[in-house]
Amino acid sequence: MAARSLEQLSSIVSRNAAALSQKLESQKTSSPTVHNIDGPSLSEIDSVAANELANAARELQALALSPGRQLHLLAFSLFDSTAVGTLLEFNIPELVPLEGTISLSELAAKSGLLEDKLTRIVRYAITIFIFHEPKPGYVAHTALSAALARDPKFGDFLRLALVDLAPINAALPVAVRKWPQTEAIDESAVQVAFNTDLPWFQWLSTDATKQERFDKGMSGFSRIEGNVAGRSGLIDIAAYPWGITLPSDAVVVDVGGGFGHFSKALAAAFPSFKITVQDREEVITVARKAGPSPVEFQIHSFWDPNPLKGADAYFLRQVIHDWPRKEAINILRALTPALKPGARVLISEFMVPELADDDLIEAKLIREMDLQMMAITNAKERTKDEVVELFTGADSRFHFNAWYQSPEDRKVCIFEAIWEP
Repeated sequence: MAARSLEQLSSIVSRNAAALSQKLESQKTSSPTVHNIDGPSLSEIDSVAANELANAARELQALALSPGRQLHLLAFSLFDSTAVGTLLEFNIPELVPLEGTISLSELAAKSGLLEDKLTRIVRYAITIFIFHEPKPGYVAHTALSAALARDPKFGDFLRLALVDLAPINAALPVAVRKWPQTEAIDESAVQVAFNTDLPWFQWLSTDATKQERFDKGMSGFSRIEGNVAGRSGLIDIAAYPWGITLPSDAVVVDVGGGFGHFSKALAAAFPSFKITVQDREEVITVARKAGPSPVEFQIHSFWDPNPLKGADAYFLRQVIHDWPRKEAINILRALTPALKPGARVLISEFMVPELADDDLIEAKLIREMDLQMMAITNAKERTKDEVVELFTGADSRFHFNAWYQSPEDRKVCIFEAIWEP
């Protein structure tokens, strides 16, 4: 994107702030502050104006601060993650009442964390608008901290990202220096961080507690209901024309579909679809214990030839981005023995823009996920052309047909290939 001057940024801020103020006034809604925990956010009032305002404010900060000041803040920004991760480890957001305040001494007693440490961590978090201290020694919620308290399942995802994955992310520079040319899954930041020769998913499976935290965290990120943030499966239903491209009695296979959150939502939207969720044994065992389900569950490793032959669509949601090119191609090749002519293979992932995006915040979110994949397995988020190349690299009989997005979340993209033997 083109850099903007102080005057240009000021105009953008002024224009969008005025637009938001007018809509608040027309709805007879008080103008919120970061301390307000109830009522709509500015993005709910006008998502376009709020996003333009936030992007301009981000660029304005970079312009206003000296390079030295900006780089100093950047160097220690890891403590943003450290502070929030620690708060989540001790369930601090849920211990603070949504109404009123709690003393730091009482909060320390309830959490089991030394009061001095708790106080310092909370006061750091206050600098990033998580909690505020309306009077000395007493804390109350802000919009951000209240969101954590109200959505503990999303907190599970943040705990995974900020605590369990933190050593991996910190080890990325050392890993890249050690293996600058590799795309091997056993030469990543995981091996540096944990002093292991095992690839990430294999290492994870050796510890039941770590595996459970990972599964809970990913479930908190991608579940259907109640997301403060994350990646709702409803986006995948909205983005793709399921009822148009597939027959009314379509057979759909959700490959690597976990506990079936997405597939259950798809079944609710299209009750005549016959949907099967495939995943590893330990996941399917838990999923089957959840009670009656509108979908079937099948134990299957996506490295093996798919046993469910002749389905209308094979859906891979947040699967391919976990793997480098070689492994991603092998996952697609394992589908081919099951495919009938005209079968659709759908890959749902974040799409990396081909060029620099004008939306700094959305671009940063995608690039953050891309580096996370690099750190864990030398994998990546991909551009459209890179996804097309995976299909053609897997088998020339894959015909890339289209890609689909929802206006609600332009990061998410469903890439469609049709099997044409």
